[in-house]
Amino acid sequence: MMSRRRRFAVTWRGPLGVARVLRQPPLPAGQLRAMVLAHLRAHPGLDFSPAEVARVLGRPGSRGAIINICKQLVRDGLAVRTQDRPQRFRAAI
Repeated sequence: MMSRRRRFAVTWRGPLGVARVLRQPPLPAGQLRAMVLAHLRAHPGLDFSPAEVARVLGRPGSRGAIINICKQLVRDGLAVRTQDRPQRFRAAI
């Protein structure tokens, strides 16, 4: 039986009291990779940082996973790392 307890990604105390943000539901296996690759291919002439990709995809908490995905895409020849610091990636042509 599943727990009814909600999982919170962020809890903080601000001037208006305590605020909580619910976590996003997990994506199916491979879905985030497909989303990242689709975004890079939709903008072939531009390069993006992993944080920018995470923000565009609406997954700001997945920045670390997006970094790993971008590195995998580079190894697979589907993306190019255009800058080391800060990291930036674009689709391979």
